[in-house]
Amino acid sequence: MNNMKKILAYISPENYSSLFDIIVAYDAGVDVVVPYCNIKVADMRDMIHSCVFTRHPDKLNNTAIFIGGHDIRLGEEMMKKAIETLNELPEFFRVSITVDSDGAYTTSCACVAKIKNSLGDLDGLNVTILAGTGPVGQRVAVLLSWENCNVTLTSRKMSRSEAVCGIIEKGYGVKITPMEVNSPETTEKAISESDIVVTTGPEGVQILPKEIWSKFQKIKIMADLNAVPPYGIEGVEANFDGKEIAGKKVFGALAIGGLKMKSHHKLVGELFTKKNRVFDLKQIYNLTLGLL
Repeated sequence: MNNMKKILAYISPENYSSLFDIIVAYDAGVDVVVPYCNIKVADMRDMIHSCVFTRHPDKLNNTAIFIGGHDIRLGEEMMKKAIETLNELPEFFRVSITVDSDGAYTTSCACVAKIKNSLGDLDGLNVTILAGTGPVGQRVAVLLSWENCNVTLTSRKMSRSEAVCGIIEKGYGVKITPMEVNSPETTEKAISESDIVVTTGPEGVQILPKEIWSKFQKIKIMADLNAVPPYGIEGVEANFDGKEIAGKKVFGALAIGGLKMKSHHKLVGELFTKKNRVFDLKQIYNLTLGLL
């Protein structure tokens, strides 16, 4: 019988650890969460060494690392440094690790998993992500590109959209089409050929009026990630979970959030099944798909 406690090192570059992430970790069955705040990328080497050298290699499945905080770019850099450090060590010195800064990974994976589960094969479909330059919108774009969709990502300024698409291409090797959308006319143009429309704008801001989206029969799926009214897509309530409206299946933020929470719980639990698991965006997406 294994009486060794499951310990999760929660690492964040912020001043305070995320109470949300800590509560989820305990609910997922972790025995002890140890928060480390104000951590820099350069600190990750010491963090890794502290994790792997404190327990017998056969027991390291009971230690895991979760990188949180709000800055997804910094979180990914910390993850990269952690993996580099682990790869410098003998292979029996391993702990499992993941990153989900600001919940961007689990949220984007839940959104795309809902779409994938609804439509099946997404190959060749046209996607528009309105107000998509934030962390979640960017990763929705990446995931749908991996599904061989043609993805357009919009911002109110073309310079911002182009910059973000460049960052995505550099980081993930996928090409996203930038577009400026800042008026009813440009919104209409952006979705006119879309099979899938996703809104990832700020809370409480309507991005897509019904009088615009209702014009286009080609749209098969609409998903909104704004959980604060007014919602991002007019007519799409937060709890809608594949409800059909005017021939379109729609998903609201709470429905997507429900799957996000299941994914988050599952992710934390999986960290302790083996000692060498690395859950990046692709792995979390596959895990989330498996929940449907």
